Amino acid sequence: MDKIPPELIDRISSYLEHDDLKSTLLLSKSFHFSAERYSRAFYRFALHEGNANKFVNTFSGHRLSYLRELEFWIRLPRIEYRYPEGRDNADQLRENDRSLTQQITFLFDTIKTVEQRAGEQNNPGKILLKLYAPLRWVSNKYPTLAYHRQLSWRVYLLEAERLPTLGSIRALEIRRGVQAPFEARDADYRLATVKLDYRVMVDLAVKFPNLEYLGCRIGGDEWQPKWETKAARYLTRDWAGPRRDTRRDFAEALKSARLPNSLRRICLDFLHRLDEVTGVDHLNAQPNLVMPAPNDPFSISLHHLSHQLRRIHLRVVADKSLFWSETGGITSWPNLESLVVMFHMVSPSGKWYFQGPNGEGRNMVGFEVTDASYPPLEESEYDEEMQQNIDGHGHRKNDTISSQFRIVPNNDTLRPFLVGFASATAHMRLLKEAALWCSLAWEPEYGSDHDSDDDDHAENEWLSEITRDYGSLAWGIYYLASGERDFTHPERLPSEVPQLWWRVSKWRPDPELHELFQQIGRQLWGGSLKEHWIDDTYGEGLVNWHYFESFIQDEIEFMGQISELN
Repeated sequence: MDKIPPELIDRISSYLEHDDLKSTLLLSKSFHFSAERYSRAFYRFALHEGNANKFVNTFSGHRLSYLRELEFWIRLPRIEYRYPEGRDNADQLRENDRSLTQQITFLFDTIKTVEQRAGEQNNPGKILLKLYAPLRWVSNKYPTLAYHRQLSWRVYLLEAERLPTLGSIRALEIRRGVQAPFEARDADYRLATVKLDYRVMVDLAVKFPNLEYLGCRIGGDEWQPKWETKAARYLTRDWAGPRRDTRRDFAEALKSARLPNSLRRICLDFLHRLDEVTGVDHLNAQPNLVMPAPNDPFSISLHHLSHQLRRIHLRVVADKSLFWSETGGITSWPNLESLVVMFHMVSPSGKWYFQGPNGEGRNMVGFEVTDASYPPLEESEYDEEMQQNIDGHGHRKNDTISSQFRIVPNNDTLRPFLVGFASATAHMRLLKEAALWCSLAWEPEYGSDHDSDDDDHAENEWLSEITRDYGSLAWGIYYLASGERDFTHPERLPSEVPQLWWRVSKWRPDPELHELFQQIGRQLWGGSLKEHWIDDTYGEGLVNWHYFESFIQDEIEFMGQISELN
């Protein structure tokens, strides 16, 4: 048995079922290692302080090479409030930062111990670290206290430079959590999300010298649900000051960060979940997250982040600075193969990229972020007044009384963004696919004339009769290079010529803008671009957002996964 080549043993084990692999564990040392590998028994681990010793004992050896996914859940201190005192004060916020820092330090130290004990022969590992954004238990004793379950202040990582480097982390993804798999529920408490400062992912990424993928799935809790009452809107809002600051923190961190040269793929989803960020009231003014800067620092930072990458998938609030340098010139991305940008219908300045069918909301602008745009650190008289309104009338979240009408491009705002995208992608010599799209929603104000069946209404030109869910519409453009698998084809055959799908309903680009888009891929494929304006299913109506999610080559769910045999 010992004379069988290890390569053959691996090949045999790869075809065996799970129960059969158990039978081969004791045949030989080679079969033992191979059975462990292909059984996937050591593929995933959810680490917490209670099982740290088990983690160290299990993976401080050859099994480190089998570990592909490591989950870590952050729990901040449990909060007890005395009614009506419900605001987080400065001491509580500092305690949140200390708790986060302590848990991240524990995580890093534990992984470092495993790496050191595993030795060079088993290093470096190939781990996707799934870090779940903070949650905390909040008492249910006063269920109407809303703002401590919607904390606007971000939680910060302190002294990140003191963390050790970890060679085994090949992919990092930060996600919003709901309930840790190892944690029991408590009827007297409920879990509340706590927003993580964006720069935390940069501070962590620089500690992983072999990092190949960086991703996040956060941000949906920055957008306000459709509350009917003024009190509910006030008590549950995400205050604009911390939101602007976290974008600037991220941009500032990237200025000095030395990201690993191994980084090739990013999938930064700051709009997760999509239904939460799409289902906003289109009559609500949005904050100007750019002022006093001349351009959006967050978009600029993502622009610089992309230079060495091959695949970029973004879901962001961004403007043309995402595609242009500060000097206005075009930057070359010599290695980029895939650029997918899903942008919110609101720009960073608070202006909207879309308007109503008759120009509704066209001139709405963002409001200035000032010192008054931060939540108070102690209870105010106004807080008490709004809380009393909630106590008397309830939250009254209403999914029908709303205004969602922005389904038509506002060229004044959108055109510069489109120009930046087309100009940038035209200079990407290795580009295989590119997409720029936006999720939209149509739900006109309850009781208005929009509820009638009058076929003369302007919106009927933009909406498809086949669309059943007007809350998940999409507007956008998709490019595919020649030779790439065409996911719009029934048989998924490679595309014979470069193709450009315009899923923009009745809107059409002006000749100059159209020419810019026709330049995409021209340096490689000449002038043989094939364009599609009408969809077989939706006609000239807006498509469902799953249209774009389905045709992207690397689906967002699988961008960060590491092959078991990699």
